[in-house]
This record gives sequence, C-alpha cells and structure tokens, in this order.
Amino acid sequence: MRKHHLLKNRYKLLINLKENAGRQTWIATDVKASSPKTVMIKLLAFNPQMQWDELKLFEREAKIMQTINHPRIPQYIDYFTVDSTEGEGLLWLGLVQNYIKGDSLQDFLDKKRYFRRKEIYYITEEILEILIYLHELSPPIIHRDIKPSNLLLGEDDHIYLVDFGAVQDKAKAEGVTFTVVGTSGYVPPEQLWGKAVPASDLYALGATLIHLVTNIPPTELPQKGMQIQFKHQATRIHPSFANWIEKLIQPAAEKRFKTTRIALYALKNLSLDTKKFGQDIDSLESELRSSYVWGWLSLLVFIGSGLFLLLLV
Repeated sequence: MRKHHLLKNRYKLLINLKENAGRQTWIATDVKASSPKTVMIKLLAFNPQMQWDELKLFEREAKIMQTINHPRIPQYIDYFTVDSTEGEGLLWLGLVQNYIKGDSLQDFLDKKRYFRRKEIYYITEEILEILIYLHELSPPIIHRDIKPSNLLLGEDDHIYLVDFGAVQDKAKAEGVTFTVVGTSGYVPPEQLWGKAVPASDLYALGATLIHLVTNIPPTELPQKGMQIQFKHQATRIHPSFANWIEKLIQPAAEKRFKTTRIALYALKNLSLDTKKFGQDIDSLESELRSSYVWGWLSLLVFIGSGLFLLLLV
C-alpha cells in the first residue's frame, strides 16, 4: 500500500506506522465521515506463505473488537477485504479503529523516562479498571499481550489498552488448544502451554510494572523458582506495593489474585496512608469477599422484608 491511496473509496492512507511480514499499520483519514476523522488501519496481506494462525488471530481480533465498548479501548469502526486489483496483486484484510493520539509506555522507557511513585500507582489503577471491564464480560475477554508497547498514555492523560491481536475469548478456549501468543518476559507460564486465564493478564501487568519501576526489561532481571526477582531494583516504590506486584507474578496462576477486581481493591488499600497500608494482602482478599457476601445478604433481607409487608397489606 502507498501513501495517499484511497482504500475502499473511503480511507485515505497518510502515515505508515509499521510494516513487517505482510502486515501494515496506517494512520488514515475517513473521508466519508460527517467531518474528516483520523483512524488507524491494520492490514494483513493474504498470501500462500502466511501462517493459518495469523489469519485466525486477525479475524478473531476483528470479531471481538466489535463487542467491546470501553472509553479507553480503541473503538471498532470497520472490517473489510481489499481485492488483488486494488491491493496491488494481493488480497488484504483491513481492520479500522479510532486513532488514539499519544505515546506508548515503551516509548517513554526507550527515552530513559523514570516514572514517579504516584505516576506508577495511577497507571496501575487505570490498567486494572480496563482489565476489570474485559474480565467481567460474559464470556470474559483475555488480552494475552499486556506490555508497555500496548499501553498508550493519551493526550488526555489516560491510559489506553491497544492491539488486541492476541485476544482470546475464554469461552472458545475451554477444552481446546489455541495459538500460543505473548511477549517474552511478560507472558506467564500457563500461557506458554496455551491455557490463558484472566490471571494471565495480571501476570503480564505485574511484569509491565516491574519494567516501569526498575527501567529494566523483565527478561534481563534474575529469576528464582521461575519468579522474577525485582525488589532489589524497585527503590522508588513502597515495599507494600512491591509485595502487591510480587503477588501478580506468582508462577502458579492460582496464587495470584483471584480476580482483577480484588487486585484493584487490595491496591487501593495498600496505596493509602492508613493503618491498612501494611495489611496482609490475603486478609484484604478475605475482607472483600466478606463484603460481597454481606452485600448480597442485605439485599435478600431487604427484598424479603418488602415481600412480607406486601403480604400484610
């Protein structure tokens, strides 16, 4: 594809952001929008040499993106094919999303940017809120490739999660073997065996945070018992927060937080200067589960009381 090419008589290609092995990513203008709109287009060339998994993942991304509606995830706009006549001899698949203007966390790391403690807490909460949305969908959606390059700091100072090319609909993963994806250093052990679960995204988040707090890629840090050793380099954060991160990167998925919501609850308690600051993480999990139980019991009592009063009338 070339600059200024008009795809589908609608999308004018402007800037080629990335190109490799039959893939291209462009910033383009949607000329048919009510007012010219900047979009991002991911293109995949269909050819005999391509791996079947590439096509499968691309089509899955397009399908799942249509079901996602979150302000900090790129919005799905269009999915199309480009025939060989228009595609310069190749058949292309195109996925169009709204364009998020900003820099990735990897860009900042490459520039040797050191994140302050409050910035890291803020980034962590923003990512967890996005993951809660994905993991609490029915069925849950697992991103499977959380890493600094897939997290953008937008011009509005919010964190955006991008690139759902490795996304997994958990309902379709149960009992079947699916493509092993992820990035070395950020991928948890179970994902290497093709068994991603919501806690797999938490592991990748933990590895990402380790990169932010140490400015060292996880692959370059020592390991002990398959666990990344980072605390000796994490001098910018409170020890309680380091313990919280350590729970995210437990090699066994069942030893991580039970849910993403519990992880956020524990973080908010640990990151406040209160008597709970140094509280044991496991007791925080129990506290949250208890609050859920009491919440449901209170609701049932309220409904029961209402029904009793109606019977008396």
